[in-house]
Amino acid sequence: MCKLADNGVQPGCVVHQAIDLQDSVFDGIPSANVVNKGFASQSAKPSYAPHSRILPSHLKIMLDARETSLRSKTVKAQVCIQLSVPNSSVGSVAVDRELVLDACNLRIDAVSGADSWSYDGQKLRLEWNSNYRGGSVVIDYIIESPITGLFFHVPDKLVPTRALHCLTDHETERARYWLPCIDYPLARTTLEFHITHNSKHTCVANGIHESTIAVADDSDLVVTTYRLMNHTCPSYLICWAVGDFVVAEDTSVDGMPIKYFCSRDSHHVTPEALKVTFAETPGMIRWLQKKVGSAFPWEKYYQIVSPKVEGGAMENISLVTYRDVYLYNNDAANDGWREAVDSVNIHEMAHTYFGDLITIRHFEHVWLKESWATFISSVWSEDHHSHEFARYDHFLNMEYYMREAQSYVRPIVCKTYDSSWDMFDSHTYPGGAYRLHMLRFILGEDTFWTGVRNYVSTFSGKYAETEDFKRCLESASGLNLTKFFDQWIYGKGYPKIKAAFVCEPGNVCKITLEQTQGDRENDVPAVFEIVVEVDVVDLEGKVHSTIVSFSESTGPKVTVFVTLGNSKPDFVEIDPRGKVLHSLDFNPGLSVLEAGARRGRDIGTRINCYRQLVKLGTIPSLKAVSEALREEHFFGVRAQVYAALSESKLRDATCILADSLVFEQEARALRALTFVCTIKDERIRQELKTLLNENRASRLTARIKRNIYANIGRQRHPEDIDFLIAARRSTPPYSDTHNFILEGIVAGLGHHRSSRCFDELVDLVFSRDESTGARIIPETVCITAVDAIGAAAIWQDASRRREVAEQLAELVQMDTAHRLRKAGIRALVALQEDGRAHYAICEGVARTAFAAQDTQKLVEFVKGMRNLDHTYTGQVTELKKVTSYMLYSFFAANLSVFESLKTVELLEEKLKRMEAIVMTLEAKDSAREEAHASE
Repeated sequence: MCKLADNGVQPGCVVHQAIDLQDSVFDGIPSANVVNKGFASQSAKPSYAPHSRILPSHLKIMLDARETSLRSKTVKAQVCIQLSVPNSSVGSVAVDRELVLDACNLRIDAVSGADSWSYDGQKLRLEWNSNYRGGSVVIDYIIESPITGLFFHVPDKLVPTRALHCLTDHETERARYWLPCIDYPLARTTLEFHITHNSKHTCVANGIHESTIAVADDSDLVVTTYRLMNHTCPSYLICWAVGDFVVAEDTSVDGMPIKYFCSRDSHHVTPEALKVTFAETPGMIRWLQKKVGSAFPWEKYYQIVSPKVEGGAMENISLVTYRDVYLYNNDAANDGWREAVDSVNIHEMAHTYFGDLITIRHFEHVWLKESWATFISSVWSEDHHSHEFARYDHFLNMEYYMREAQSYVRPIVCKTYDSSWDMFDSHTYPGGAYRLHMLRFILGEDTFWTGVRNYVSTFSGKYAETEDFKRCLESASGLNLTKFFDQWIYGKGYPKIKAAFVCEPGNVCKITLEQTQGDRENDVPAVFEIVVEVDVVDLEGKVHSTIVSFSESTGPKVTVFVTLGNSKPDFVEIDPRGKVLHSLDFNPGLSVLEAGARRGRDIGTRINCYRQLVKLGTIPSLKAVSEALREEHFFGVRAQVYAALSESKLRDATCILADSLVFEQEARALRALTFVCTIKDERIRQELKTLLNENRASRLTARIKRNIYANIGRQRHPEDIDFLIAARRSTPPYSDTHNFILEGIVAGLGHHRSSRCFDELVDLVFSRDESTGARIIPETVCITAVDAIGAAAIWQDASRRREVAEQLAELVQMDTAHRLRKAGIRALVALQEDGRAHYAICEGVARTAFAAQDTQKLVEFVKGMRNLDHTYTGQVTELKKVTSYMLYSFFAANLSVFESLKTVELLEEKLKRMEAIVMTLEAKDSAREEAHASE
C-alpha cells in the first residue's frame, strides 16, 4: 500500500519517492491529523485479532455489473461462503455457534445456511443451534451507492468526461462496504468471481481468467469468470473492476501474462503511456524473485490505473491498483518522475511476498508488509542506481521517520490505536524500513537474505507475526536479536546524538558522542545499544577509523581518541555508511564543516555539514555554503541544502536561493529548489518569472512550473494578479497529463490572497459551462482550488467570506466527489468564525459519507473546532499581552542578527492575523456586554 492524501500528497512520506509525484502546493491547510498531537487518543484501546474458530475458506462472488448498474451505483450480488471449523473443541460454546461478518450499509435480502441471522447495518450475525461443523452460507444482497470499498466513476452533468467504470480498493477495513466478510487479515480464502457486464466493457479480478460467456437472453451481456484457487487471499486484497479501460499487454515472464489497464479519462491515456509507466515491471519481477529466492506465485500480474483508487496504490493479489497520478508523464522524465514511479511499482510488487503471500495476523504487525515493501524499494535502488542515489534513498527514509517522531513516538509494533489506518504512518513505512536496513548490517548481507528466504518459504500462504520473522533471522544467524527487537521494534524512539570534536596537541582527536533522547514520560530509553563508526579524514586524505560503542554500562556519553600522526584533521564523518538510525547535532567548527561539505565521502556527511553551516548563519558560513554548493555534484545534497536555506529565512540564505535559480540546471534539483522558494523576496520573484520567460522555460517540466506559479503567488505582488489570472485562463485542462501546471497557477491565486485572485478561485470552483452545465476544471484542480479558497478566505471582507462559506457548505453537502467534499470541510474549518455556522453539516457528512477508518479523526477535528470556547472573559486582553510579549521576545532574542533577517514582513503578517483575531473577539465581547445590558 502506498498511501496518498486527498490531494495526492503523501502524509509523513509513505514511500518518499512518491512525494516526488505530487509535491504539496499548499501548506498550513487544516487536516484531521491535528486532532492528536500524540499517536492515539486517550479513548483508544488495544486491538486484537478475532478468534479463528469458524473461518471462511472459499468465496464464490456473483455480481451484476452491467452498465445500468454502474450508472445507478447499485449492484445485485450474491456470495457463497464456504466455512471450515477445526476438529478441536474449546471451553466456550459460543465461538462454535456464532459467526459475525462485517457488512456495512448493505441491503441483505436473504441468508441460507444458518439457523438464524440478524443484521444491524454494520454486522451480519449468523447463529446455529448446535456446534457448527462446517458447510456453506449463501447471502443475497444489494450494494447501493457504497461510501467506500467499491468506487463508481460515473459521467454526469457536472463531470461528463468520466470514463464509466467501477473498481474496489480496501485497505485497511473497507471490503465490508460491498462484501459480507471477516474483514481482517487473518481470514484467507480462495476466490471465484462470476461478473455479469456489458461486452464492450473490460472485466478483471484476482486470479486467472477462466471464461467469458455470452448471456443467452441478452446479446449485450457476458459473464466473466476469474478464479484464484492456488493461493488464499484476505479480504483487503480482493479486487475486481469493470468498465471502460485502455489495455496494454507486455512481455510475459516465465509464461505469466502481464497487462496494464487505465480508465479512459483523457487523451493522455494510451497503451503506449501505460507501457512506459510500467516499463520496468517484467525486469522487476525477475529481480525480485531472485532476491527473495522464491518464484513469483501468481498466475498473472495485472496493473490497473484509476482516479478512484483511494490510496496511492494497492497490492491486491495479481491485480495491483494505482491512482492515476502514477500514469507516466514524459514531460517529467528528467525531474525524478521515472525513479518515483519505479519506486512505487517495486514497492507494490514487493508485497507479493511481504503482505500477500505472507499476510500479517493483525494490524500491529503491519510493518512486516509496509516496512518491507519500502525497504525493498531502497534495495532496488541499490541494484539499479548509483551508490549515492541508493544511500540518499535510505537517508530520506530516516529523515521522514524522524520528522514524524517530532510529533509522536510509538513502538513499530503497536496494538493501541484509534483506527488500523493510523498504523500506516511514517513509523511503519520509512521508520520500519530503516530498522530492516540496520538488521542487514548486523547480520551481514548473505546471512540476512538467508533468514529472509527462510521466512518466505516457511510462512508462504500463511499469516505471520513479528516474532516469526525474528526467529527466522535468529535461526539463520545464531544471534540473539531479542534486545534489538525490544529497543527498535517493541520500544519507542531512536538515538539523538550530540557530538563534540577537538584536535588536541600531537594531532590527537578527541571525539565525544552523547545520546540525548532519554524521555521517561514517553518511555524513550536514555541509551540505545548501538555501535557508531567514526572516520576522521586528514589533510592528506588518509582515513582514520574508530568505533563508539554504547551500552547500559557505558551510559549515554562515550569519548574516544584518534591519533593522526603528523597530519591534521580535514573533516569528520559520523556513521558514514548509514548503519544506525539516529539524528546528529555536530558543530566541529567552520573549517571542518566546510571541508566536510566539500569533500565528505558520504552524502549524509555533506548534508549535515551544509545544514550546520546554514544553522550558524554567519557571513563566513553562508559564503562557504554558496561556494561549495556550485561544486556539489549530487542533486539530492543540493536539494537538502536548498530546503535548509529556505527554512533559515536568513537574508543571505535567500540570496543564495536566488542565485541558485540562475545556475541550477539539473531538473531534479531545480524542482526541489523551486518548491522551497517560498520566501517573499523581490529577487526570488524576478528569478522565478525569468525562468518562465526565458529559453529555459521550454525545458521546465510541468511540476517545476507548478512550483514556480505557486511561489509567484506567495510573493503577493500587485503586478502578479493579472499575470496569474492570465496564466490560468490560457492554460486549458490537461495541458499536461496531471494538470500540474494548472494546479500550480490555482495555488498561486490562493497564496496571493488578493480579492481578484480570490474571486477567480471561487469562479473556478462554482462556475459551470454555460452550454453543458459541467464543472470547468478537473476534480484534482478543483480540490486544490477549494484548499486555496480556505487559505485565502481570512484575507477577504466579512460579507464575501460568509457568502463563500455558504457555497462551500452546499458543496460539502451535495457533491458526489468524496475527496472534494473533504476539501470543502477543510476549507470551512479554515474559514473559522465564518464557517462555524456550517460545522454541523461538516460533522454530519464526516460521520456518514466516509469509511469508519477515516471518520473518527475527521469528526473529532470538526467537533473540536466547533466547540472552541470563546466565551470566557478577559481573553482579548490576554491575547494582546501574548502578542506584545511575542514581539518583544523576538526582537530581544534576534537583535544581534536582525540586520540579516527578512523578518519585518513576516512579523507584520503575523501581527495582522493576531489583530484580526483580536478585533473579532473584541466585537464578540462588545456584543455580549450589550446583550447583558439589554437583559
